[in-house]
Amino acid sequence: MINKKYILGILTVLLFASCSNDEKVVFINADEGDSGNPNPITQTLKEKAKFKIGAAVKMRDLQGEANYKNAVLKHYSQITAEFEMKMASIWTSSTAYNFTAADYLVGFAKDNNLEVHGHTLVWYDSFPEWFKNAKYDSIAFESKVKVYITDVVGRYKGRVKSWDVVNEVFADGGAMRNETVINSLFKDPIGFYGRCFRYAKAADPDAKLFYNDYSVALDAGKRASIKKMVTRFKANGVPIDGIGDQFHYATDTNRQTMKTGFTDMASTGLLIHISELDIKVNTSKSDSYVFTDTEAQKQAETYKYITTLYEELPQAQKFAISTWGVTDKYTWLTTFWNSKEYPLLLDADYNKKPAYHGFLEGLK
Repeated sequence: MINKKYILGILTVLLFASCSNDEKVVFINADEGDSGNPNPITQTLKEKAKFKIGAAVKMRDLQGEANYKNAVLKHYSQITAEFEMKMASIWTSSTAYNFTAADYLVGFAKDNNLEVHGHTLVWYDSFPEWFKNAKYDSIAFESKVKVYITDVVGRYKGRVKSWDVVNEVFADGGAMRNETVINSLFKDPIGFYGRCFRYAKAADPDAKLFYNDYSVALDAGKRASIKKMVTRFKANGVPIDGIGDQFHYATDTNRQTMKTGFTDMASTGLLIHISELDIKVNTSKSDSYVFTDTEAQKQAETYKYITTLYEELPQAQKFAISTWGVTDKYTWLTTFWNSKEYPLLLDADYNKKPAYHGFLEGLK
């Protein structure tokens, strides 16, 4: 009987001999991936996706933990600053900026062939205290904002490929958010936000410019207001390229509502960014919650549904899917939601969760 290993060795030699020096032969070990899976998925997120796979990151974690840095480099092709590129982090006084963290993140991305999505230029919840307390009138306020946008976008021209220009204008249900700064200064807040897009475009004509909000797919009233704003922007030549829906959703989020709203959002024809994705599992905020295998599978199925939904978009509208964090070890939800929450694709030890494989399986 002919030895099978001998035959495999001969075939391997022939295969390498038939390849040119610059071709790459990849062998997939059948034992890799999920145990019992006859067709294990061995690709990483960024290797399989035909669009950018992003993650919100912090300078502190990239500098302080090798496992964190390695996970970002292995699985992702784009980064977003979780908070270090928000106005309150950069604009320290009327005459000074602090670009230390933002510069680090942009430099890290350049050194490691990652793209950067800028988040966020104008957000009611990130105006610096000195700026809110200055009591500017609308003309002085907008003049300051214009200089800020021009300086920040201009500083990273060509290095930050896209920006959330404006974040969370609308309240739940679709009314203008009842915040104390913009609405008190401007009779036409939407007009002001449109000019912010123009300022960003002038500073970097090649950057893609987004409006970003939460529950866009779920909240019909909010979505209608966003679509109305987009229609107005298009009619007036305001340079908006895309819409971001944060997708801070959960395993019990109604999938049909999600699909209907997502399809409606995409009807704008703009680029679509799932911009801050995480999936809550401890939906009742229980302090005794246990993340069981069954719960992990429910989360995996939710991630798969979302990536499958995204893949139904026309290719020209696919911008990126960005998770709001890298590992369950560092997630805003353990503070904001419940300490027993496990919303991301990697566990606290950087192992791939079922959610990771669900995400992969949903990709084409």
